[in-house]
Amino acid sequence: MKKILNYGMILFLFSSCETVVQIELDDGSKNLVIESLLEFSDSTDTGFARVLLTETSAFYGDIAPKTISNATISINSVNNSYNLIEDQDSLGFYFSANPIPYLGEESFTIDVIADINGSEGHWLGTNNHTNVPVIDSIYYEYLPASPPFQDEGYFVKIILTDPEMEENFYHLTVLVNDSSNFELSPGTKRSKILKDEYFNGMDLNFIVNDNPLKEDDHLEIILSSITEDVYEYYFNMYTLLAESSGVGVAPPFPLYGNLVSLNDDFDNALGNFQVRSTTYKEIYIEN
Repeated sequence: MKKILNYGMILFLFSSCETVVQIELDDGSKNLVIESLLEFSDSTDTGFARVLLTETSAFYGDIAPKTISNATISINSVNNSYNLIEDQDSLGFYFSANPIPYLGEESFTIDVIADINGSEGHWLGTNNHTNVPVIDSIYYEYLPASPPFQDEGYFVKIILTDPEMEENFYHLTVLVNDSSNFELSPGTKRSKILKDEYFNGMDLNFIVNDNPLKEDDHLEIILSSITEDVYEYYFNMYTLLAESSGVGVAPPFPLYGNLVSLNDDFDNALGNFQVRSTTYKEIYIEN
């Protein structure tokens, strides 16, 4: 019995002690990171493109990634092409100056030509357009506390119907008391991905806020339809961030996007190009 206790104590000591070891890593060759989004609104049938270009940096680096300026970027469909311009107040950020109409295209392609350390590279990425279901209703109700998991307060619900006989993937963004849809304030944004594997074709009525709201709070919902490869990209990213450290977990793995290099000087770009169809609702918690 004493031996068992001793072995248990040794195991506890080894499992509770952790030494952080920094491995010397070569910087490697520089490559392009493309964060790009073409987002269409279901209410206007028009959309806007936003792209951020940065350069890969050292693993243990403590400075922000270098942005890539003076690039040539266009969004292309079968019959049309739209050039993006660079924001002179935020170099490395590119956007469509005018709304991009949705004319029934099945897919869109991003075309990027950029200079990395004096060498010009060329990248392409393609993503399909998908339709988002309409949010039929949005409302809130007051729920009492349910210890230990839920405090009392107001919870917002949405009602919609998932299209039947087809596989659908969604990205849901919830903003609370945030004046901008694209600037994140700590603690105000909730983002999640969904697929309709278990609710295909069903009428849905579900809560969208994790934390209870109070009177005078303002909540915004952006429901986006995404493709399966974009869903898998997000899923793998979440896995790498949350489930690739600790004892007994799977080792880290490469995060592949859909941005292909057209020349031999560079690898495929990191990041992802995605086309979204979105629907928007907002609600105020009133007295």
